[in-house]
Amino acid sequence: MASKVYFIKASINDGEQVISEKARKLFKAGSFAECFKENDFTAVKVHVGEGSNNTYTKAPCIKGLVDELIALKTKPFVTDTTTLYVGRRHNAIDHTALAIEHGFNLDVLGIPFVVPDGLLGTSETPVDIDGEIDKQVFIASGIVHSQSLLSVAHLTGHVAACLGATLKTLGMGCASKRGKLKQHAALNLGIGDECTRCGVCYEHCPADAITLDDVKAHIDEDKCIGCAECMAACRFGAVICNWGEEDEVLQKSIAEHALGVMKGKENRVACFNFLMSVTKDCDCFSEPDMDKIVDDIGIAASRDPVALDKATLDLMEKKAGKKLADLIGNDKLDPRYQIEHAERIGLGSSSYELIEVR
Repeated sequence: MASKVYFIKASINDGEQVISEKARKLFKAGSFAECFKENDFTAVKVHVGEGSNNTYTKAPCIKGLVDELIALKTKPFVTDTTTLYVGRRHNAIDHTALAIEHGFNLDVLGIPFVVPDGLLGTSETPVDIDGEIDKQVFIASGIVHSQSLLSVAHLTGHVAACLGATLKTLGMGCASKRGKLKQHAALNLGIGDECTRCGVCYEHCPADAITLDDVKAHIDEDKCIGCAECMAACRFGAVICNWGEEDEVLQKSIAEHALGVMKGKENRVACFNFLMSVTKDCDCFSEPDMDKIVDDIGIAASRDPVALDKATLDLMEKKAGKKLADLIGNDKLDPRYQIEHAERIGLGSSSYELIEVR
C-alpha cells in the first residue's frame, strides 16, 4: 500500500515566516498531531549548521511546527547529536553555544536545546534490531527516552551516503559517537598520487590517522575511523575509496540505525524534509554560501521515512533533470541503497502517493 507524502511548494525567497507557516500547513494537512500525546518528551531533531554555514534550515522556519507541539502540550526540545569530527558540534558545550547562536533557543523557538548524547557523545542506549549489518545499534539516550519525535531534515548531497535526508537524519543524526563509528567503519580510505601535501586532510582528521612524508599524505588503517572528513576536505580528489560494497554497507547501516531510532516509537514519528538551499555537501561544512545543486522545491512530510526520502529524491532529480550522483559529482554513489534496505527491513515503503497542499 502506498504511503502518503504531503508536499507544498516553497522557496527561501518566501522568507522564514512564510516557510514556517507552510510547514505548519503540512502538519495540519497530514494530521501529524496524532503522532504526539500530552506530556510526551518530544525530540525535535534538526541540524543546527556548522560554524559559518548559512545554508542549513534556519530555526524560524520550524517555529510553526514547534508551536503545534506546544499547543498539543507535549514537552518538546530541539536536539542534535555531537559529531565524530572536531568542530563546534564535537561536544555538548560548544554544540549548545552554536545552537543558541544559530537561533535554536528559547527566545526564537520557545523550547530549549538539549544535546541527547551527553557531554562527550557517549550517553547512549543499545537497541537490539537483528539487522543484516548490525544486530545492535547505539542511539543517543535522549532520543531513546523520548516518547515521540519530529524529524526535520535539510535535503543535501553527501560525500559518502550520496543522499542526506530523513533516513540519514534519523540513522546517523540520532546515533551516539559509537553508533556513528559503526556506520563509518565500512569505509576504507587511502591517499592517491594526486596528493599535494597541502595538509588539509591532516588538520581535519579527528582520529590522528593521517601523516605527511616528503611525498604525500598517508592514512593509518588501524587508526582510521572511516568518517571521510579527509575526503570532504580534500580539494584535489586525492582521497580514494572503493565505493562499491563499502558505500552499500554504510547506507545499509544508516538505515538500520534509523530502525533503532524508531523502535518503540511506532506511529509516534513525523518526518519533514526541507528541499531548499540544496547543496552538494551536508551542513557539517563550515562554509558560507555553498553552491546549490538544484533550485528550491518545497517541503515534504510523511510518517513513513522511506516513502518520504524516495519522494524527495524523485522530486529533486525531476527538478534538476539529473541523477543525484551526477549532481554531486560522484557517479559511483547510489542513494537507493539506503532507501531499498530501509524498505526491506520494515522501516517503510518506497511506494508513495504525493499529495500537494496549496
